[in-house]
Amino acid sequence: MNRMITALTLTLAAASSVAFAETRSFTVNVTATAGQPVPVSLTLLQVRDAFGADFGTQYPSLRVMSGATEVPYQIDDIDGNGRPSAADELSFLASGPVKISASDQANTTPAPTYAAAFTASMTPEGVTRLAGPSNVVFEVNKQGLARIAGFGDVKGLLADELGNARIEGFAASTFYKDKQYGAYLDGKMTMTGMTLVSSRVLAAGPARVAVVSKFTSPDFAGLDQTVITRAYATGAVDVESNFNFRGYADLMKLENQATRLVTDQDPAAIHLAPLFQRVAYADLAKQDVKSFYMDPKRKAVVTVDGQPYLNFPAAANLNNPFWGGEYVFASPEAWRANFSPKLNVGVAEVAYGAPVLAPNYTAFVSGNQWQFESGEMRTGVFKWLPDELKPVAATSEMFTQPNPWAAHYFPGDKVSFHYQYVPFKAGNGVDATRFLVKYQKDVSSVAIAKP
Repeated sequence: MNRMITALTLTLAAASSVAFAETRSFTVNVTATAGQPVPVSLTLLQVRDAFGADFGTQYPSLRVMSGATEVPYQIDDIDGNGRPSAADELSFLASGPVKISASDQANTTPAPTYAAAFTASMTPEGVTRLAGPSNVVFEVNKQGLARIAGFGDVKGLLADELGNARIEGFAASTFYKDKQYGAYLDGKMTMTGMTLVSSRVLAAGPARVAVVSKFTSPDFAGLDQTVITRAYATGAVDVESNFNFRGYADLMKLENQATRLVTDQDPAAIHLAPLFQRVAYADLAKQDVKSFYMDPKRKAVVTVDGQPYLNFPAAANLNNPFWGGEYVFASPEAWRANFSPKLNVGVAEVAYGAPVLAPNYTAFVSGNQWQFESGEMRTGVFKWLPDELKPVAATSEMFTQPNPWAAHYFPGDKVSFHYQYVPFKAGNGVDATRFLVKYQKDVSSVAIAKP
């Protein structure tokens, strides 16, 4: 009798398992108006929340569909724990909305296999070289940072040190104890001033190769940096640089930068960007931003489709009074690029979404600014203030702060920079500007549709 009950129980359990098996799906909205597939990356936490926290997603059953066409995807083990977890990422390339579905029943279908988009090799110098479609080449140096080393007909460096940080400040500061800052350390960067803890180049998939590099500072106790680089088959490189403070730090600079965009291949490359919302030196000159850059000393504004944009030689000194930078103390905008009219190739730094302008100069200097100096595109906190700004009503408020005016970071504070670096082709500067306006909107369009 007991054996009959046991058999009946097992039969009912099996039937119940089949009856309650479920497939769920959600939609990711994507627009691709620039004529180029858009990189999509979702954490598995986002995927779980989109399916529902009560749903036991069986990842081998996951499929990404564009209409009736299956979209190749990959899941990258970002946190390195060897199993699907919240920080890991689902990624693919999309040219329109996609539907993502999965079952909660194990072993329903085998996991799909897709060809990898990249082949990897190691140079004698210890550089990882990743070759992909359309002559896209990425390299990961021994310090764990990526560069774009080829695109289309250009076989050479197009962007370097992506995710490199520039860090300056006061080592072992005791400001909040006795108002003493301590010794000033400058010139500290990820490439030369941070200790590499680990660097992992993950297995290539159909969409991309991911690299996770972790660093710690030997100079500012408890300051860690993690750079996640996602190099896509289109040539786009998504770079996310995250800083974590386990200790207290007083810094004058904490900046993300990319170097040598296009200029190694064409020193006559031009720099393109939307017109800034705020530039301190325009206020110093008592001009609006457009008038400041249209000034005969600069002649840096062109009109494209009725809108003003910056367009000037990347190597030009635009006659700013401070340090000869092409621009400093400027508001972050949606994109900027160096473009070679000779090669018809450019590389852009593209933001995810439209940056919000700080309400006043004190908040502006305490947050991220843009700089373009020494061929470096920099974003971040820069608190060395030139005396020329003292008498200007708009900017004088900054000088009511202690001097030097350090940025104070406390244990538990986090800072993140997230940009996409995109090589592209265009016939001229106007076409390049049009492409970048569209592409930045495409990149910002990616969103999980609400149920």
